[in-house]
Amino acid sequence: MSVATEKKVCVHCGTPFRPSVALVDFCCAGCQFVHDLIVKNGLGQFYDLQDAALPPAPGTVFQPRDYAWLDTLAQQSAGKPLTLDLQGISCIGCVWLIERLFHRRPGALSLRVDTTLGRMIVQASPAFDFANFARELQSFGYLIGPPIAGAKPASRALMLRLGLCAALAMNAMLFTVPTYLGMKPGAQFADLFASVAFACGTLSLLIGGSYFIRRAWQSVRRGVLHIDLPIALGLIAAWSGSVIAWRTHHAGFVYFDFVSTFTFLMLVGRWLQQKAVENNRARLLATEPDLIRPDTGERYLITPGATVPVRSLLHSPAASLSLQWINGEPDAQSARAGQSIAAGAINLTSTELELEALEPWSESLLSRLVEQTRSEPARDTRLENFLRTYLVVVLAVAAGAFVGWVAGTGDVLRALQVLTSILVVSCPCAAGVAIPLADDLAAARVQRFGVFIRESSIWQRLLRLKQIVFDKTGTLTLQGAELTNPASLYDLNPRQLAVLLALVRENLHPVASTLREALMARGISPAVLDALPREHVGLGLEVEHEGQSWKLGRPSWSGASSDECVFSCDGEVLAGFRFTESVRTDAADAIHEFRRRGLAVQILSGDQPQKVARLTAALALPAHAGLGSLTPDEKAAWLRTHDAAHTLMIGDGANDSLAFNEALCTGTPAIDRGLLEHKADFYFFGRSLAGLRALLDTARARARATRHVVTFAIAYNAIAVALSATGHMSPLAAAVLMPLSSLVTIGLVLLTLRGASGPGYALPFPLGAKCR
Repeated sequence: MSVATEKKVCVHCGTPFRPSVALVDFCCAGCQFVHDLIVKNGLGQFYDLQDAALPPAPGTVFQPRDYAWLDTLAQQSAGKPLTLDLQGISCIGCVWLIERLFHRRPGALSLRVDTTLGRMIVQASPAFDFANFARELQSFGYLIGPPIAGAKPASRALMLRLGLCAALAMNAMLFTVPTYLGMKPGAQFADLFASVAFACGTLSLLIGGSYFIRRAWQSVRRGVLHIDLPIALGLIAAWSGSVIAWRTHHAGFVYFDFVSTFTFLMLVGRWLQQKAVENNRARLLATEPDLIRPDTGERYLITPGATVPVRSLLHSPAASLSLQWINGEPDAQSARAGQSIAAGAINLTSTELELEALEPWSESLLSRLVEQTRSEPARDTRLENFLRTYLVVVLAVAAGAFVGWVAGTGDVLRALQVLTSILVVSCPCAAGVAIPLADDLAAARVQRFGVFIRESSIWQRLLRLKQIVFDKTGTLTLQGAELTNPASLYDLNPRQLAVLLALVRENLHPVASTLREALMARGISPAVLDALPREHVGLGLEVEHEGQSWKLGRPSWSGASSDECVFSCDGEVLAGFRFTESVRTDAADAIHEFRRRGLAVQILSGDQPQKVARLTAALALPAHAGLGSLTPDEKAAWLRTHDAAHTLMIGDGANDSLAFNEALCTGTPAIDRGLLEHKADFYFFGRSLAGLRALLDTARARARATRHVVTFAIAYNAIAVALSATGHMSPLAAAVLMPLSSLVTIGLVLLTLRGASGPGYALPFPLGAKCR
């Protein structure tokens, strides 16, 4: 079968990808599985309702998950509405899909999804099966978690300020327009209109302006110059000067409508900036690693899929463990009673394990790795230098104009009005709206490639990169093994496929996970077994079903074969499977592109050196660019001595946590462990690294847009300040120029980002279309 090598767009999520023999129309098996579920259930309207970027389906759609906690929570709620965290919402289509799946279940009463907080409130009768509903949502790509109390999103508080300031701005303009149209100071209602405009401007300053004034003061106290400082100074100057002009009956220098409108526009920009990152944070469950903290010598139990919290002694007869999260080794490890188990090992056995703690939690390596603290991002010195120069120039011009008018005319009040007008018109209104819009559009742009921004400050930091450091397992390679002979499944009949899926359905071993993904992606349904599968640690799985003995495991145990894993029935080999570590589809091309751009590339892994060396060579990197068998401390130490201040770190396990604390920028493809996804600047989905390339391209496009905005703002301010200094600026002119300058800068942002869009790099909506 020949497959075109040109890129296609995934039928389910729209992500550009390069087709393979196994995946022709979908970027990953998860998207194929979810798409087939949607179509089979008659829910195709989901695709018509999409109004935002849909990420590739996560690997969690294939993974078994324990929802016993949900049944307990439902029982405790005693029929009252149940609030749950929800992961995976990306658009109105997701809300529609979840509601349809809910209402077709017995006992469903009402459901409300809060996309801002990533939560849903469920009202159901006792007959409603919460656990089965959670499993069904998981199969569609949505995860349910217990509600975690946290701070309310800052955008919600801004929204309240924004709504009030919008009303105040409209009223301020309404009661100021008669003055612009020629109403004399002594006319009927003139004093009333002026008083209302004063009230609107004052309330705008107190409600909306206080947000910027407080933040500006806090930054100054820390010795940092922030964009909020010129905004705060402009608001204070405009309001103070207007009060003086109003009280001295100089209506030509009253800027209360400017104060209200400017405050509203600045809040719009800040809300846009925060909303994008908060939505991406709300897509993830607000969970932390579920770890117990035993005392030394204490015996404890860990469930399947749980993490060993401290170095412990195994008391159970045998165990199958994964050390990938702690050292990057992808292969499962077997252990026997009496062996020491490392902290961070994950229980792959299908039963609980009994262990004895050999150290306290405070001395465990894992206790340091799961800390969510991260050093503050490096200060943007270029922005601070620009603001410093900007403020010095504006204040110097304003002071010079004040002195000049006093010396030339002797009219102190007139000179004060000129000074006020200079400070008013030099406010960074255009930049305050256009730059947050650029951030919002940039975030929407990379979402088309499965990249989700969590920290808006990353855009400036990405421009300072000099190297990218990758962990190996789960970053340059995929998290699971790849079946190298998928044709072996085609030789099995439907009954055999169903039994095979039933064998591996609840097992956590990497081999079982790979087979489960391959079978579920083909639409296979599991057989209803006569008994539960038994796991023989280090050998495989076995079950007695319909009078036959079915086995999946090592050839020496389940059936003679040259393959790594054998599926047999009553000793007869039905199929043999071979597996390999799967490198991301475009890893070599991506690494080549990063190096072409002048970025150094390094691999830091805890996996075996020979495996790291093979991958390093396959990616055409020099031998010294791949280091293996590194501990978490050694990874962090390497970064500290190799320009961490200009490094992007990409990792997926707890062993990358300390390195994350050192790097300038961080990203992760892991979203299901409750650790790095909450420390990273961004997270990403999918089988390729196209999202990283799109991220770097978008950072450059955003930088160009920002430069265009700043260039225009400097030219605009030079003209406006010159008019003000010569006494030709009026409140009416300021009221007209402010929104016009904002519209121009918004147009510059849209044109720049659209002009930078190459194949597959389109804006999320065309110019002139509705921003959905």
